[in-house]
Amino acid sequence: MIPKKKILVIGDIMLDRYWMGQVNRISPEAPVPILDVCSSIDKPGGAANVAKNLSDFGMDVTLIGLTGKDEAAAKLKEIIGDSSIYYAPIEDPKIRTTIKLRVIDKNKQIMRIDHEDKDLSKIVSNTCKSIEKTLDQYDGIVISDYDKGMIKPLVKKILNKARLLGIKTFVDPKGLDFNFYKKAFLLKPNLIEFEAIVGVSKDRKEFIAKGEKLRKKLSVDCLLVTEGKKGMTLFEKRKSTSYNASQKDVFDVTGAGDTVISILASYIIAGKNISSAVKMSNLAAGLSVQKLGSTSVTQSELSDESKK
Repeated sequence: MIPKKKILVIGDIMLDRYWMGQVNRISPEAPVPILDVCSSIDKPGGAANVAKNLSDFGMDVTLIGLTGKDEAAAKLKEIIGDSSIYYAPIEDPKIRTTIKLRVIDKNKQIMRIDHEDKDLSKIVSNTCKSIEKTLDQYDGIVISDYDKGMIKPLVKKILNKARLLGIKTFVDPKGLDFNFYKKAFLLKPNLIEFEAIVGVSKDRKEFIAKGEKLRKKLSVDCLLVTEGKKGMTLFEKRKSTSYNASQKDVFDVTGAGDTVISILASYIIAGKNISSAVKMSNLAAGLSVQKLGSTSVTQSELSDESKK
């Protein structure tokens, strides 16, 4: 077991909504399936899912993110209010809260419908100074960027201030410019995000070379590239280590990246070495993909899994 640490999560908050049912016929109006919805569920998504992962893992979590002032925002307050997370949303009535609606037919996702107002809020940058003033209260910071408009206006100042304070920062990046994340302690892109920045590698040797070059360019202590079924590769100074994926039946990959960065940050902030932290986050990802939607892993579940 690891001790409870105070962790700040800053990022793009969204509502993950699921409509579940069965498709038994095709519409007479158009050649599309008709889903008979029999149940629905709402879950915290994006940075809110990261915060829930951390909280369920035993951390003391504060969540800051951008929402509208609408039904989805109210639902998020209700859901997050049932947890021990300290929730401090930045509400902008001029935008919609991001919703990802997933339509499920017999446990298989057949469609996703998004509602979002990407980069339309004008108030985020005004909150940077107030956030900076609180940073020294935390043992670590997780930045969850889904490229919806919360992170880019303030991430450079947050990372610089955290570095001055000696606070480790963990960034889940998005977009085509990773220069925003310079001087983070750890950057965790998936393979697609990594290749969008450095290009596709023709072999493993080129992949390793590109990873180290990017790590040095961004002045990050660690670069962790998650590679799906292939596992993960960790880049440290003049060193790279590959970790095989935890082989599990994959039911739903939604939120697996959130699980990885949450468990990884928890272990490192608690003083564990980065190798053991990556191994445990790898195991946690294997557990999360066996469940529907964005899910959390507890310390007891992870402990049991590590003993198998």
